Order: sequence, then C-alpha cells, then structure tokens
Amino acid sequence: MTIDSSIGIIYRWRSTSDHNLFIFHDRRDEIVPYLQAVDEIQRTVSSANSEDERKQAKSVMQIAVSRLADEFRNVLKVHGKVNSSLNPNSYTDSTTMTDSASSNFEIYEDDYVNRNRLSTEAINDLRTIAVKMNSYGFVDECLKVYVSKRKSVIGDCLKHLNVEKLSSNSCRRLGWGVLELKMKIWIKAVKVCFRYYFVNEKQLCELIFNGLGDETSDTCFVDTITDHTVQLFDIVEALSCIRPGSERLFKILDLYDTLSDLISSIDDLFNSQSSDLLRTRAVNQIIPKLADKANEILSMFERSLVNEQSPVVCSDPIHRLSKYVMHYVYKFCDHKQTLTRLSLPNLPSMDGAEIDSSSFSLHVNWIIMSLVSNLEVKSNSCKDLPASKFFAMNNFHYIIQKIKARTELVEFVAEDNFNKLVKKFEDARSDYLNLTFGGVLRNLRDEGLNKIKILSFKVSKLRYRLKRFNDEFEGLQKDLGKLVVPDFELVLELRKLVVEMVVTAYTSFLLHTKKLSLLKADVKYSVEEIESAIQRFFDCNSDR
Repeated sequence: MTIDSSIGIIYRWRSTSDHNLFIFHDRRDEIVPYLQAVDEIQRTVSSANSEDERKQAKSVMQIAVSRLADEFRNVLKVHGKVNSSLNPNSYTDSTTMTDSASSNFEIYEDDYVNRNRLSTEAINDLRTIAVKMNSYGFVDECLKVYVSKRKSVIGDCLKHLNVEKLSSNSCRRLGWGVLELKMKIWIKAVKVCFRYYFVNEKQLCELIFNGLGDETSDTCFVDTITDHTVQLFDIVEALSCIRPGSERLFKILDLYDTLSDLISSIDDLFNSQSSDLLRTRAVNQIIPKLADKANEILSMFERSLVNEQSPVVCSDPIHRLSKYVMHYVYKFCDHKQTLTRLSLPNLPSMDGAEIDSSSFSLHVNWIIMSLVSNLEVKSNSCKDLPASKFFAMNNFHYIIQKIKARTELVEFVAEDNFNKLVKKFEDARSDYLNLTFGGVLRNLRDEGLNKIKILSFKVSKLRYRLKRFNDEFEGLQKDLGKLVVPDFELVLELRKLVVEMVVTAYTSFLLHTKKLSLLKADVKYSVEEIESAIQRFFDCNSDR
C-alpha cells in the first residue's frame, strides 16, 4: 500500500459523508485496509525523507488516531447499551442476595450482561485498536475513553442496585427504618460489586490492555472503579456514625461481617501500589470504626439494662423486658463468631463500676443475670405478694426455657448461674403456691380437733372449716381459671403440684367426716371433683 493510497483511506473516513458510519461496526470489511493504511502513515513518520513529508504524515496520523479513538468509543457504546426492556426495580429485593450458593449472582449476572454486552468480537476489536494505538504511542487516548465509558456503566449498575450517596450527618438524622433499608441495600450492592462486577471489570481490562505497558491494565481497572469503590466505602463509613441504639447493634455487625468477609476479594482486586489506599482504608479505617460502633451500642445496652425501671404490668405475665432481652441474647448468639473476634467492652457492674472482660460468654452470662436481678427488683416492688411471686415464677421460667431451647446458650451460661436461676424459679413457684393455697389448706388441717372432746363442738368446727374450704376453693376456681400462665409445661406442672397439695389434704380431711355421719350432707365435693376442678386452673396462652 502506497503512502498516497493510505492518506486517501484516512481522509475518506474523515469525510462528512461517512460521519455517522464506523469501520468496526458498519464497514467491518474495511478494518484491515484502514489499519494497514495507518501502519503505512506511521512508517512514513519514522522514515520520511524530508521534513515536509514528515509533517504531512504526522498531520494525517493525528486524524487516524482521532478516528481510532472514536472507533474505540463507539465499540464501547454499541456493546454497552442498557437494555431498555429491563425493569430497573425487578431485582432490588434484598433477600435475593445471600452467600449460600453460586446461583446467588445469577440475577445480577443477567443484569450485568444486559448492561455490558461486550461480546468476544467487541473485546477483540477493542484489543486490536488498543494494541495499534499503543504501537503508535497513543494508548492513553484509549484508556481515557475506556475509563469514562466503563465508569458510566458501573454507575448505572449501582443505581440499579439503589445505591445512593450518604453522609454521616444524614445518618444521624434519618429514622431507623430508613437506615436499616440503606444497610440492606449496601450489603447487597457491595457483595455484588466486589465479587462479580469489579472482578469482571478487572478481567475486561486485562483482556484489552494486558501487555501494553507497565501496569496499564491494572491502572485502567483502578481508575475505572475507584470512584465507585470510594462511594461504597463512604456509605458504610457514614453508617458507622449512626446514633447508638440497642436494636442497631446487629445491623452494624452485619456491615462489619460483610466488609470483613470481602477483604480477601478486595486484596485480590487491589493488589497494586496504586490501589493500596483503598485496601488500607477498608482494613485500617472502616472496619475498626464499625467495631467501635458495635462496642458503643453494646455498652449502652448493658448500662441501660442495669438502670431499666419499667413497671410490672399485671395483665402481662411475661414482662416485655424479659422478651426483649432474651430475643437480644438469641441474636447475640447468632453473631457469636463476629463478637468473639471483637475486643468487647468492659461490663458495667450494679454499683456503676466496670468489670474488665472481653469474653463473649461472660457478656451472655452478665446480660441474663442482670435481667434476673432487674426482674427481682420489679417483683419485690409489687405490693400484692402472691402477684409478685407469680410474676417472678413466670419470668424466671420463661428465661430458663429460652436458655434450654438454644444449645449454645446451655453451653455459654455458667452452670452455677443456671442453677441459681432454677433455684429462684423454684422458690418463687413454691412461695406463690403457698401464698395462694395456704388459706384453703389451713381449713383442711386437723390442728386442735383432737383436743375437742364434745362431739357437737367437733362437728360444728369441722362443718365451719368445710364451708370455708368450699367457699375459698370456689373463689380460687373463678380467679385461677382466668389467670394466664403462658407456658403449657408450667401449667401442667402447677396443676400437678396443686393436686398434690390440695387433694392429699382434702382426702385426709374427708376421713374425719366419714367418722362423723352428721357431716355427710355438708361434703359438697368429692375428691375426684376437686381434682377435676384443679385441672381447669390457669389459662395457657401459647403466645410466648
């Protein structure tokens, strides 16, 4: 190919008539002739016989380089169009993104492919242009175009994942519901980006720019995703500045877990000196901030548990504090691995001092036993003594059952602490039964009866006691038939104990009446009827 024919090809593709046509798209049969023409121009620049010839060749070369940059840009544009039929809200459910199977990324892969349809042919074209431009000394033109276009593509992907900028000030102002949603969005987005989108971007950069200068492909990749990585890091760092609240601990731990688990992926992606700041920020700045926030929230929760003073509500046998704290302990155990890795804060003591320990199990024990102490204070504040014991019995039993229901809690709670809790429950149960049935049982005792020698006096005394027993037992039937004991196991246990207490004493009492036929008409209930009535004591509400 002569220099004149080469110049003619270069100029023809600069003409206005071909302005909307592209060699690598509309005239693929002319790719090879065009590149050959550019090669010929480049050779002329290097070996021109005169300065005028060299200047002309350089001028034509500038036109060719500009054209190739446009061709490079067009390949990215044509093969990176967003599919307009794709519903931008179709894959935003945070529950679709988990780590349990490789198929978790399929939805996002489909999305990514729709937004990044770079076929093998397109990649080959980009590589061809980049190699030629590098040989001419103009590969930077391709890099600028590539970074600009691919940054835009990744930006669209982040928008599709509902990622928005977030500041620490706004995090302090936003309600918890909004913040929780933003945390879920961030967790989903950062996993998708670092495990799929960014990995693919790095592979693309290597396919197109590998070998074209020192670290060219890595620099291209870093320049392409740095802004988006910084945006994701800015968001989670802003979220680490939220106002503390006990219910916020576990979402902060989720953020901590997510970023910690991604460190190996981040290390693989950012393995050059140019990206060291990004790795350092994640490891040395953001993760420690999340750990500090988790400790701040945990300390606040534990201090508030010591000082919590909500009243006892008689209509609710299980206090809301018991439910809240045991639910908290369950979630605490769900995050055992994370919390074990953290250096947990010192524990507060009842007198306001601190207990120096970062042991996960000690925190679990402390929280449960602090709850028990708080409930004891609440129970003792009740003026109605049977009601206070009933409250303590139900709540202690609730805690015991919650501990038994979780294998790891059985392991974490110290044996002596658990035994103390069981003893407190048994004492409260015994006190409640004695206080509740003490009056009934006093009517069935034979105290003083043996000293009465006159039959009519003995009959009168027994008749009086029997009538009082009937009246008081009927009163208990009305009251205890409506009294809610939330745990059916405890209901059966209480009924069994009441049967043992009352039926045994009533059976013995009736032996006296059999000896005195005059009292036969005063016996209102048989032993079987008493036992049957007891089986209807306590209403079991299964809503625990």
